[in-house]
Amino acid sequence: MRGIAVLLVLWYHVWEISWLPAPLRTLQFLPETGFVGVHLFFFLSGFVITYPFLRAQLRGTPAPTWGHFAWRRFIKIVPAYVLSIAVAYAIGYAQVQDTTPAPLAVFTHLLFIHTWFPATYGSINGVLWTLADEVEFYLLFPLLWLGFRRSPWLTAAAMILVAMLWREETAVCCYHGLFSMYVENLPGYLDVFACGMLAALLYARYTDRIDASPYRRLAPLLALAGATAFVMLLQSLYAHRYDDQWTAVWQIWRREWFGVAFAAIALGALWSARAWQSLLANRVLVFCGAISYNLYLYHQLLARELLWHHIPPYRGDPHFDPHWEVTYTLVAFAVTIAQAALLTYLFERPLLRLPDPPKCWALLRSWGNAVRR
Repeated sequence: MRGIAVLLVLWYHVWEISWLPAPLRTLQFLPETGFVGVHLFFFLSGFVITYPFLRAQLRGTPAPTWGHFAWRRFIKIVPAYVLSIAVAYAIGYAQVQDTTPAPLAVFTHLLFIHTWFPATYGSINGVLWTLADEVEFYLLFPLLWLGFRRSPWLTAAAMILVAMLWREETAVCCYHGLFSMYVENLPGYLDVFACGMLAALLYARYTDRIDASPYRRLAPLLALAGATAFVMLLQSLYAHRYDDQWTAVWQIWRREWFGVAFAAIALGALWSARAWQSLLANRVLVFCGAISYNLYLYHQLLARELLWHHIPPYRGDPHFDPHWEVTYTLVAFAVTIAQAALLTYLFERPLLRLPDPPKCWALLRSWGNAVRR
């Protein structure tokens, strides 16, 4: 599912540049609403972060420590994030994005608060707004877990209500100003995160029962129903594309339904037989999921750099050249995926293999003692 999410976002941003129509006219809603892949990322974060704690709670085993949680989140997110910021400035991309002073942009980005200020919201690299939401959710999660472990449905309901009220209130107060920006901050996505947390609860609590039940054969239907609902939501969103601030307005009272659709897809797939699971967890999507973070960080940056450097070559406005549209799209996909694979396996994965800091210090002390002996 992470592979699907990143491919949707990649398609959306490349389409914004190339204007290449979808292969079938009936599929045009996919590239034009591909930004919803971000919602799927948030759902998956809610699921995978909550699940280890739920599993430990239900099995009576030790839960992950908060130190381990913080370290794993830090080593996964921050080094690659900081590197992408450095690259954006080194190649001049960040300076082209806007005129925000570099010290202010870097300072707010390093604190993951850049989405709260109009001057820094889209600075450096426009896609980085989602990292602010992610990290803020990580920081909030210990508090959310205190409520969720005791009253999961009540906690999730409160998160959903806060998100819906946040979107409505920002529309009322700021429709002609900062609405489209503030609606993208963490409070506006708490319902999607909550759906991921609830899906993790259902999976942790009922999987053993479902695996031993004949109803498991119906699990693919649940996944199919979720996929159908997701497509219908995208088509409904696409139908409003000519409305004022259509992406934000449509989602005021509908964003939570994406979370419900994702939950149906995830649970239906997880509860299905291995043969059904392999349809979704195929090699292409698993690979794209594995490189998704670095693909997300750099795809728009590289896609725009290709355009600015006339790769592939063009004269005048290339959007009237169907051959260029196709060639550019293929090159953009190939270059961004290759870059993401290199950074993932040469930079991200080695860092993820580092032990937690306490273990790291213990290893260093052991090495020091061995040297002295």
